[in-house]
Amino acid sequence: MKNIVLIPAYKPDEALIKLVDELTANELGVLVVDDGSGSEYSSVFEQVAEKADVVHIPCNSGKGFALKSGITTIMNNYPDCEYFVTADSDGQHKSEDILRVFSELEHGSEFVLTVRKFRNNMPARSKFGNNLSRYIYTVLNGHYFVDNQSGLRGFSVKHAEWLVRVEGNKYDYEMNMLYYADKQGVIITTIPIEAVYINNNASSHFNPVKDTLRIYARLFYSARITFLTFLLVEQLMLAATFLSNYSFIHIKIPLIGGTAVILNIVLNKFVVFRRFRYKDLMRTVIYTLIRYVFYTLGIIIFASGMPFIPLIVAFNIMAIIMVPAEYLFHKFIYMSKYQDINKER
Repeated sequence: MKNIVLIPAYKPDEALIKLVDELTANELGVLVVDDGSGSEYSSVFEQVAEKADVVHIPCNSGKGFALKSGITTIMNNYPDCEYFVTADSDGQHKSEDILRVFSELEHGSEFVLTVRKFRNNMPARSKFGNNLSRYIYTVLNGHYFVDNQSGLRGFSVKHAEWLVRVEGNKYDYEMNMLYYADKQGVIITTIPIEAVYINNNASSHFNPVKDTLRIYARLFYSARITFLTFLLVEQLMLAATFLSNYSFIHIKIPLIGGTAVILNIVLNKFVVFRRFRYKDLMRTVIYTLIRYVFYTLGIIIFASGMPFIPLIVAFNIMAIIMVPAEYLFHKFIYMSKYQDINKER
């Protein structure tokens, strides 16, 4: 089977049966992973098994674990598979959108991220969560996506091997997967889909507090080198402040930035991504260069206009200004490239 839809399912209802019927009617292979739903849901999976392959996980282990189990099954049991798409089991993803993802893959894309068109019927918790994750992800990774939480995604099977090695067994897996794809230089194609919320998304098993904290804890851990290099910069700025304050700032600031970027690249390549391809070097260097040009110019202004403010304070004021400015810059780049995708409302 060339095209396979991978559906992780936990305590599903008739929406899963309907989705499987629609997908198989379009001659797609379907692999459903039962994430420890329990015996009371056996009848649903029995009906699904009439048209799809079903893998059962003995106990509930999380969406990420189910997805990785399904990807492993695809690698081991479907030698003819070229593309697979992950979709949710609760009816949020339309079969026609799944077909569009496959079409994009067949036309050369390797990783397709769907972008939901958010309208006024979007549940408040989903809207807040999406806005927050969009900002945090962009600040940490330097790549803006209108929607980085959509579960409808498509992949060339050649990416399966590294996908199963990405950490995270719960809802944190999908965000972490995106981060690892970015850092490996995987080209991510985005296409718009309709956002479907049934009964205000009541069937979702997502815990707004617990799962949100887990997602960001995982993302922060993956981006730990970013925090480490920031701490190094703070220490170097503090030392420069005590030693010479604003003297030679046109030399000191770029040197500190250069030290930070070298440490960032070395630690990411040989620690965080030692088992993966790391191809974020050029992007990291370019963005760091641009960032420290602005830091240097801003601190020169402080030195000439407000020399009584210590260097480290001036630097942190510039950092506070630069973080939202960088977010807006990355958003502008994305929206300029994808003006037809998900115009926010």
